[in-house]
Amino acid sequence: MGRFATGLMCLIWTCIMSLPATAASAEGKVRGKVLVVMSYDDKNDTELEAAQGIEEVLAGQDVRYFYMDTKNHLEQAAANAKKAYALYQDFKPEVVIAADDTAQEAFVLPYLLHKVPTPIVFCGVNDSAEHYGYPNAQVTGIVEKKHYRQSINFAQLIDPNIKKVAVVYRDTPANTINLAQIKREAKDYGVTMVDFVAVETKIDLLAALAQLEKKADALFVLNLGGISGPNGEKMEVSESMGLAAKAWPKPSIAGSKNEIEDGILCGVVKVNLEQGLVAGHMALEILHGKSPAEIPSTENQNGQRVINASTAKRLGLTLKPMVLIGSDIVQ
Repeated sequence: MGRFATGLMCLIWTCIMSLPATAASAEGKVRGKVLVVMSYDDKNDTELEAAQGIEEVLAGQDVRYFYMDTKNHLEQAAANAKKAYALYQDFKPEVVIAADDTAQEAFVLPYLLHKVPTPIVFCGVNDSAEHYGYPNAQVTGIVEKKHYRQSINFAQLIDPNIKKVAVVYRDTPANTINLAQIKREAKDYGVTMVDFVAVETKIDLLAALAQLEKKADALFVLNLGGISGPNGEKMEVSESMGLAAKAWPKPSIAGSKNEIEDGILCGVVKVNLEQGLVAGHMALEILHGKSPAEIPSTENQNGQRVINASTAKRLGLTLKPMVLIGSDIVQ
């Protein structure tokens, strides 16, 4: 973890510890049961970092996890939500934490909301909370705001020639929400958004990049995990994002650190640890007697600048001090 990320983690933790409610004094005793339902798999960086935050706050609690694996197998969302509900019935948690949008759509809304008395904390939600009927007397949480404008502005610091940006993406529920945010905010980006291209296969992706190279100075790549390879196999996100980065001869931008580690040039990324810390603290407040209605919902505030130095070198870009200071450098 870079110095900026370490300092940010300390700042977030200090802010949470200074909140009035209680009970970071768990004294090592199990005070309550918390079920955490994650939309993705147990190797996904988003879920791992959020879980780290939850574990730090809820040390001493009885916390169990269920992973719906919808990033890789969206078609199994309903079946896995049913399994999550079976675990809920068996475990009988006092609080449920539901992470990311699929967990809300497939699990919370059909099985829990207004159907059981259990308090619910959401985190990692990209869509508006109101889309799910949140917050309410049963539900509070933290919305995940992507730093798209900041990412584009950061790319312009690296390469001031960026005036036109295209977006390439896989058509998934999460990316539908991401696209809606980009289109809603685009007038404030300081660039012209020239095209939005959906791809489903490796062939689609390479064809799109060849087309967009003539139109755009930079490429914003939304998550491409699950596009089909030459033999119909689903490509892992690291493979597909790495392919896009290598095939694109200009600056590329992404919204997640692992995607920049895969070869994308840069971005201002959300801090998934923040989602877990805040959600964990909300759950802890509920375990100590507060109702969700007493805990205001919120959204993430912190972003981390990340640059892939190897990609910058390959593109012949010189990284100036104002770009490097405060940024996390990956290779």
